[in-house]
Amino acid sequence: MSYYTKIRAYLNTPAKCFIPRCKARCCIDAPLPEGFLDKFQGRIQRPIYRAVNIGQNDPRDTFNSVIYNTTPNPVQLIGFDQNGNKLVGIPREVLNELNIKSMEQVKELLNDYGKYKNYCPFITTYGRCSVYEHRPSICREFGSSPLKIDHCPDKSSRLDIIKFHVKEFFNFKDTFKFIFANLKSKFIKTSPNN
Repeated sequence: MSYYTKIRAYLNTPAKCFIPRCKARCCIDAPLPEGFLDKFQGRIQRPIYRAVNIGQNDPRDTFNSVIYNTTPNPVQLIGFDQNGNKLVGIPREVLNELNIKSMEQVKELLNDYGKYKNYCPFITTYGRCSVYEHRPSICREFGSSPLKIDHCPDKSSRLDIIKFHVKEFFNFKDTFKFIFANLKSKFIKTSPNN
């Protein structure tokens, strides 16, 4: 393998989570520790429709975890089975409110469930975490264990990160030029002959 090929492989290998490019796909149906939401009430970014206490998410946990439903979908996540598959349901009051009378209507609602992404309540519309510096252990440990199926589908390569910073630099430079041109036109007096 040539030196050039090694450098190219190094720059293009998915390296790490990079928040400015994050799509927050790993922050869907996130089981947060009980009481975490109350602690950071002022940083909530999304409306919460329902919450489900799923108990201990991991045998090593000493606390219960809560999954918050942040989509207006009548079908709500209610937990996971022993194989990690989602368990969904429709609350009785929602069935009554929507006047659901047949199983065909229920199946139609269940088929629509996949269209909605149940993001963590702390994720902004730009995919950033509003409590990043205080995020719980489940978020900090994400992708850290090769035994877990929790790798980030959008990890950025070193080259992606370099490209992002270069683009941001030139965007800043263009903005600076625009501001300078406006200031120049306002403060530099034109000659009386014009």
